[in-house]
This record gives sequence, C-alpha cells and structure tokens, in this order.
Amino acid sequence: MQRVGRIIEDSFYRYCLEQNAAREVDRPFCRHDFQHMLDVARISYILMVEGNQLSEFICQNRLGNHQAAKEVVYAAGLLHDIARWQQYDTGEDHALAGARLARPVLERAGFLPHEIEVITRAIAAHRRGEPRGGLLGRLLCRADDLARPCALCAARGQCYKADSMDALRETLVY
Repeated sequence: MQRVGRIIEDSFYRYCLEQNAAREVDRPFCRHDFQHMLDVARISYILMVEGNQLSEFICQNRLGNHQAAKEVVYAAGLLHDIARWQQYDTGEDHALAGARLARPVLERAGFLPHEIEVITRAIAAHRRGEPRGGLLGRLLCRADDLARPCALCAARGQCYKADSMDALRETLVY
C-alpha cells in the first residue's frame, strides 16, 4: 500500500485535513477528519469484499490485481472529503471540489491515469451514490454513512441524519 502511504504523507492532503479541522472546531456533529476518511476507506473495502464484488471491480476498471484494487478503494476513501473546507468557505459541493483536488495528490502518489479516473468519479458521486460514480461511488456513499458513530453522538438529537443512519444499520447482516 505504498501509494496510499504517499497520499497520507502528501503535504497538500495534510493541508486539507488541517483546513477541515479549522472549519469544524465547533461542529457538534461528525467531523471530516483523517479517522473518518480512514473508516470510510476500510468500510468501503470490506463492503466490496463481503459483497463478492472485488473481481468484478478489478475487471471493469482494468486494475490488474487485488492489491491495485485495494489501493484504489483506500485512496478514494481517504480523499473523499478533502474539500469539505471549501464547501464551508464557498458553498461549492465538496464532492465535486474533492474530485478536482484529489487528482494532483493521486498523480504525486503514483496512481495511473485510468485509476485516477475511477477514484475521482467515485469521489464526485459519493454524496448520493450516483451511477456515474460506478460501484466505488456507491460503496463510498454507503460507507460514508456507516462510518458515522451516531449511537454514541452527544449531538444526535440535533442531527438530521440520525434516523436514516439507524435505518441503514438495521439492514446490515453481521
């Protein structure tokens, strides 16, 4: 997972995490920090593996092998909210801005052009799991919701997503 390590070490990626943290310092709800992004990456990969979709994902996206696919999934998860701070500042959809900001980070990390397309399409579509984001976009959307620790949240009563998160968790098979 060398390329994923390069994302985590990337100075612009770290800058975006700092900007997110600065905008969310007083946010009572879930934060868009490194832990959230790592949780989304892990859950996305688990959903893909447990859904027996890894081989299909590899073939459809010309990824070559399981390791490359795992790096693509983790990269998308780690980068999906990097532009949240821009949404706070300008109102621009963080998913679309994130896809744009992720591209140079992915290039510096050594991802191939077709892998970058898969990742950035998924990031751009992750808010609603739109078809244009492909399988990875749908999984990111679901993982993004599953990564929220609603049951333990002190601001649960004020959150507009709490009830839908409970309903989503009820559909899971453990």
